Amino acid sequence: MNMPIKFDTLEYTRSLIEAGIPAAQAEAQALALSQAMAEATVSPSEMVLLRTDMTARIEMLRTDFYASLETLRKEFNAKLEALEERINAKLEALEQRFDAKLAALEQRLKARFVTMSWLFGVSLTLHAVTIGMLIRLFDRLP
Repeated sequence: MNMPIKFDTLEYTRSLIEAGIPAAQAEAQALALSQAMAEATVSPSEMVLLRTDMTARIEMLRTDFYASLETLRKEFNAKLEALEERINAKLEALEQRFDAKLAALEQRLKARFVTMSWLFGVSLTLHAVTIGMLIRLFDRLP
């Protein structure tokens, strides 16, 4: 990394020596501070590179996220359609059972209606015969 912060080590060393710091110690401090500042700073071009890299990574993650989301949507829709088909098949089977039982019930009711109609006819005939006999009996009475 380069050092974009302007730092004059010679001037810093002179200031320390003038303040009473021994020359060897002043030079060591200036060198250490210079290295620390060089390592702790980032150049503008490095920031642009880092930003470009981060933007590309974010875009890649975004693309992967939307692709995964689309895959999940398709899986969900496929499972939903399969479930709907199974439910519809079961409903259709239930409807067929219902229709069969209803048809059987209708047949039984029709059979009973026929029987009742026949019994009603017989009963009506017997009543007519009885009335006819009563009329004949009443006609013979003085």
